Amino acid sequence: MKTGKILFGILSALFFIGVMYATEQILRPGYLVKSLIKLSAVGVILLSYCGIFRQKLKDAVYFRKMKPAKNLYLFMTAVFFGILTVFFLIRNYLDLPSIRENLVTKEQLTKQNCLFVFAYIAVINSFLEESLFRGLLSHLFEDNPNIGILFSAAAFSAYHLGIIDNWLNPAILLFCMTGLFAAGIFLQWVCNHYKSLKASWLVHGCANLAINAIGFILIYFY
Repeated sequence: MKTGKILFGILSALFFIGVMYATEQILRPGYLVKSLIKLSAVGVILLSYCGIFRQKLKDAVYFRKMKPAKNLYLFMTAVFFGILTVFFLIRNYLDLPSIRENLVTKEQLTKQNCLFVFAYIAVINSFLEESLFRGLLSHLFEDNPNIGILFSAAAFSAYHLGIIDNWLNPAILLFCMTGLFAAGIFLQWVCNHYKSLKASWLVHGCANLAINAIGFILIYFY
């Protein structure tokens, strides 16, 4: 059973990364279609796991009662302002007009719909990613939890490659991928420390809020 779960996790990660990379790099749909594809892919993985291994969905994604949230709000605030600080430190190394053009043409973001999209990213998108990476994938390695953490963090980082690889030069891309891997480990620590996906979901949501703030600046001021 444990070997079956690990194999399921590896195949699921490859499936999700492949689907989302093809969506980003080949299909290139607008954000609404891309979001539906991601929702479908995550849904197929989670429901397949529950059906094969006979678990409830909330248990499969570690969505349980959270420990008292001491210091959690500090983490949320630090993540929000930390991301904004990094952006302003490296902004001169980024091709901001090209990133803005990508948001407008590829993602089809406009001044009219960006606030709705950003709200979706902060709440729903963060929940989908947490459910898959921190909730399901990492906890499939029951006898080797550290391997599970590294595996889910690597999958989390690789999944983002299809999104950002056209935005950045190789050095900044490597920096971002390393940062995403570290973020995956940090979010997993938050999830495990508070013994609930709810905790890492809140922190991830704040990270997305910071990224949304950057997107807002690019759309409105560049």
